Amino acid sequence: MKFKLEHPYINRLKDIASIFRKNHYELFLVGGTIRDALLGEISTDIDLATNATPDKIEELFDNTIATGKEYGTITVIDSNKETTTYMQITTYRADGKYADIRHPDAVTFKSSLKEDIKRRDFTINALAYDPLTEELVDYENGYQDLEKKWIRVVGDPSRRFKEDSLRLFRCCRLIAKLEFKCEQKTWDSLCQLAKTIALPSKERITEELIKLLESKKPSLGLNALIKSGLGERILPGLNQISQKDIEVINKLEVDLRLAYLLKELDIEICLSNLRLSKQQEQWIKDLIRCDGDRKKACFQKKDLSLSGNEIKEMGFKGKQIGMIQQHCYDYVIDNFSNNTKTKLIKFINTLKKQKRLFK
Repeated sequence: MKFKLEHPYINRLKDIASIFRKNHYELFLVGGTIRDALLGEISTDIDLATNATPDKIEELFDNTIATGKEYGTITVIDSNKETTTYMQITTYRADGKYADIRHPDAVTFKSSLKEDIKRRDFTINALAYDPLTEELVDYENGYQDLEKKWIRVVGDPSRRFKEDSLRLFRCCRLIAKLEFKCEQKTWDSLCQLAKTIALPSKERITEELIKLLESKKPSLGLNALIKSGLGERILPGLNQISQKDIEVINKLEVDLRLAYLLKELDIEICLSNLRLSKQQEQWIKDLIRCDGDRKKACFQKKDLSLSGNEIKEMGFKGKQIGMIQQHCYDYVIDNFSNNTKTKLIKFINTLKKQKRLFK
């Protein structure tokens, strides 16, 4: 099957593919970029596969990074006057066992694209595209699964999931992103492994969860996490959230979704199972405290119209200043129109008269 791939770097990809072809090698664009293009979406990701060895790739290009040379991956840095593009090119390979549930213990380089495709996760990600002939290569019926709106594992589902347990989370994320259903054998295997399989790193789980929540219909992916039992392992109590609340998340702006999801859960336990920056964690806590009001969540004591020095000039000192700032902060959070110097001074004097300042 031929089709014209819409991609911002397609002309440059053709140039690079020509370099491989002149040296008697193949080069195919692979993965989610092709899937998205067939669905009418444009992706800027570039994931390339070749029968050239990593050493040969380094010979063909002047500017490269040995990103994961032991696994066959070389990054080619393609620069011009306007942009710099990083293209990961991986030699066709077959993977050995996955002792660390992420990386194969050993890889064997192959000369056949068909062999390389067998190691990939889902059929809709196992499509390949020749930039020169505009030919779609589909050994695993991924195009048919796209038409059926199915997510199906390449080969044996249990084996694929055990190789890299992040694939369970990715499956749920793709359900949300694409609004697809999971093929039955794939779903059965996911559910069987969800409660017992060793989990991937917190960083990788967090990345998939964030991407899921950024999807058009995150409720679909969240329901998959809940029904499979996988979600309960990272967000205890998730299965107790009502379907109504799950559906509400679809309508929220993206940056509010995680906070809304965690608001009824034990936030400290949930955050300990994820890997967010201190700033991100604080933002989520602030959003929950302020009922999702972004303006209130962003407001800090330093934003008060009355400074600490001005409070000091009113005759207060030491810890008293901090306590008064907290009173003023709470007062403004309740009503932002209170954040004027005149109103805050009046508020402090009222509390002073009522002897409530330092309670």
